[in-house]
Amino acid sequence: MKMIILTFALFAVSALAQGQPAKAAAAQMLPEQLSTEKWFVGTWICEGTQHASPVGPGAKFTDRFSFSMTLRGSWLIYQIDQLKGPVKGKQTLIGSSTWDANAKVHVRRDMNIGGSRVDVTSPGWDGDKLVYTGYMIIGEEKLPVKHTLTKKGDAAYDAYLEVTGADAKPAMWEEESCKKVRGVRATTPNL
Repeated sequence: MKMIILTFALFAVSALAQGQPAKAAAAQMLPEQLSTEKWFVGTWICEGTQHASPVGPGAKFTDRFSFSMTLRGSWLIYQIDQLKGPVKGKQTLIGSSTWDANAKVHVRRDMNIGGSRVDVTSPGWDGDKLVYTGYMIIGEEKLPVKHTLTKKGDAAYDAYLEVTGADAKPAMWEEESCKKVRGVRATTPNL
């Protein structure tokens, strides 16, 4: 009798386990919308201008922007290391982005030196444009932002960050041109 019960129990556990991988795989299907985040994966060199603002003077810069998909491909994680500019040799930003299926938007958070952050959303690519809108939090200020990225082929994009100040006037905060790089150029800190 014990042998029959043991055999039945092993058969039941085996049948249950066979159904689990299919359910687990279905639950982990990644949405097609994550192709927006996947487009950025790799290393980019960005040259740009930080315009003068109440936060500081204007400056030219060159950044290395490193993007990778994590958590089984469900989140884009990125960081910026400044290669030339006022904080050369320092990491200046870390961030993350993913598709929010509930809200039907891409959500992104950038965390910057000094504790400021940018919280933005986007419906996704509209042709060659990807527009994020939301807020920049600097100290006690919560300022509206618009970040527009424009594809320039498969391995380049331009970006413009507009910030609306306390005076309710939008102003260009930063603009940059980025190119995807590989090999030594992607890892060499001194271009």
